[in-house]
Amino acid sequence: MFQQLRTLAIASLALFVAACSSEDTPPAQQGSPTDSPAEMTATPAADFDNPFGMAVEQLSDGVYAIVSPARGFPDPQNLGWNSNTAFVVTGDGVLMFDTGSSPRIGEALREMVRSVTDQPVRWIINTHVHGDHWLGNEAFLADQPEKILASDITIALMHEQGYEWISRFNSMTDGAIGDIEPVPARDAVTESGSHHFAGMEAVILRSERAHSPGDLALWLPEQGVLLASDVIYTGRPPATFDSDVLGWIAFLDEMIALEPEVVLPGHGHIADAQAVVQMRDFFQTLWDLVEAGFEAGQMDYEIAEQARTELADYEALYPGVGETLGEAVSHVYMQVEAALF
Repeated sequence: MFQQLRTLAIASLALFVAACSSEDTPPAQQGSPTDSPAEMTATPAADFDNPFGMAVEQLSDGVYAIVSPARGFPDPQNLGWNSNTAFVVTGDGVLMFDTGSSPRIGEALREMVRSVTDQPVRWIINTHVHGDHWLGNEAFLADQPEKILASDITIALMHEQGYEWISRFNSMTDGAIGDIEPVPARDAVTESGSHHFAGMEAVILRSERAHSPGDLALWLPEQGVLLASDVIYTGRPPATFDSDVLGWIAFLDEMIALEPEVVLPGHGHIADAQAVVQMRDFFQTLWDLVEAGFEAGQMDYEIAEQARTELADYEALYPGVGETLGEAVSHVYMQVEAALF
């Protein structure tokens, strides 16, 4: 098992490096679409040092999002803040959903929580191993959280990859992440199931591998809110370098069945249930194209040309997707080959 995880860790980081250095990397900044599922007012916090320009958006009663305007990987302009975060205020403590790319980002996120409530962060969920979702954990240790949750797969990969994510992100951001120590999650989620946080029901959804190994998402049934992390993207192309597309499609099917009213993606603007359907349709179409091309004896670069034509309509949903399809087709091509043999 350890050797399998080590091999997976090396492969994941290598693919991420390739994705970040590729000419297909999506643009770092784009404006967020305005067609959110509801009128949600962003409230900036002006009473503390807020170099990231963070703002809180209320998704539902007690549920808040902090949405990054970035539409690409960490870079010197966004200082590493390129992913979305959420928090839930319960009757007795705060549940934090992802913590950003660095303690500095985590500290800013913690101040945003403080702008809403003085309750401590008692629980943290880290959705997957990619560093932009958990390297901010250190900033919340002052609250002495009772649990820092992630899947068992993710926790193992955090211990394996932590310093590599720090090094990579420092290279990408001209050192904005800083000389930090990784703080991995410590409480393993081994299956999907219902949890109670100070009496509030929440369902943690777990996948063996979708967007990445051991993905988690959070369903809040009373509020009708799905915190999807990187299983959903809006306003930019999805990153496939660490994915299992068939697993991703299956996980999206689970999410569609929930019929959420509000969906927070890992990257991009707040959306509704349609975003889940659109992401599923995109990946099913991509898989079918690559599978048909593979069976016809085509190479991945030949399939990519056809994919750019047949998936052209998705440019409106995922700006820049035409530029990243060559990479995505190559990733799916290897998965199709493995599935057939």
